[in-house]
Amino acid sequence: MHTTTTPAPAAGRAAEPSALDTGLVWATALALALVPVAFLYGAMAGMAADVHPRTVAVVTVCWWASWTATPPLVLAFRLGLGRPRLATAGRWAGCAACVPPVATIVLALGL
Repeated sequence: MHTTTTPAPAAGRAAEPSALDTGLVWATALALALVPVAFLYGAMAGMAADVHPRTVAVVTVCWWASWTATPPLVLAFRLGLGRPRLATAGRWAGCAACVPPVATIVLALGL
């Protein structure tokens, strides 16, 4: 009787990334690619301050967050991939990294 077993990962080595992790890798790469676009759109949103002051205030907050918070969140996600104890926090950081650039672009296009 011959049975096959899957080898356990070696001590100190992380298991293979899941499909969720692969999707988050692409999403965080896209978030980093959108930061320059969000920076440009957010910088131009100030011209609509007389017409839509509240929306411009939200765009300004998202604009600041897109180029100050997104890169550290992506870094936290990447560090969490290799460490099982930080995997959940890393996944949350990866999801949160996508929000500021996308929100800036969507709100600026609506002005």
